[in-house]
Amino acid sequence: MFIGNINLKEIQESFNMTDIMKESKQLEKDDTLLDSHHPYALEKRLNLALIEGNIEEVEKIAREYSSYPTPVLCQGNPVRSKKNNMICSCALITRVAMKAGLEEKYAYYLSDLYINKIESLEDEEALNYLNAVMLMDFMSQIKSGIVHRKTPTSPLIKNTLHYIDQHLYDDLSLTQVAEDLDVNSSYLSRIFKQEVGIPFSEYIHQSRIKKAQHLLLLTELSIVEISNKLGYTTQSHFTKIFKKICGMTPKQYKQEHVKQLSQEKDD
Repeated sequence: MFIGNINLKEIQESFNMTDIMKESKQLEKDDTLLDSHHPYALEKRLNLALIEGNIEEVEKIAREYSSYPTPVLCQGNPVRSKKNNMICSCALITRVAMKAGLEEKYAYYLSDLYINKIESLEDEEALNYLNAVMLMDFMSQIKSGIVHRKTPTSPLIKNTLHYIDQHLYDDLSLTQVAEDLDVNSSYLSRIFKQEVGIPFSEYIHQSRIKKAQHLLLLTELSIVEISNKLGYTTQSHFTKIFKKICGMTPKQYKQEHVKQLSQEKDD
């Protein structure tokens, strides 16, 4: 719907309709151009494999995708074309993730990080590597989301998990969360561990470190900035928690992934 008066003739004249018609006629003559996109059935299979967390099927489908020419989404600029294709893929997989149960706000957050990282790269091999990382990362998040979705939880714990997702950068002490949810903190602590399987504080740390991993790889924020952003009082405390969960320091984690990227490009 358009608001106000519009001049359709002016809009039509703003496009080079002659060139568009020529390209359309060329498509009709050259059937190979119509085969530059994969079948929709293949996309549906990929969505199902992602939701099921079937890595072997994802890899198999990826090989089938490679048998189709990559759609040209920017004439004369292969890097821009690849970026456009990846952004389209990111948008699709984000919706698959939300359909599978990944929390909406976090799914969009992850999507924005990847799209910004895509735009920051200018090397085709680096983009290829990032595309693989993005696919596996989203699949990991989807599998995690499905586990939580299938876990039988009371309305209280469902509300608690949703609250945590919405306030991960805020004060998330057990006392504060219990107060905001109008429930006894000791009761919340007991029920949370019983239903989620880990203590409240451990779940908070795991959720924050998961975000820290994405911020380390997909933004230019320093370790100090990420530590502060996620509510850790000191960088040393953040590093200690990160190492406990990931088995390495934030710096080592970033260096390891940069190393993998370099190896992928060399291959």
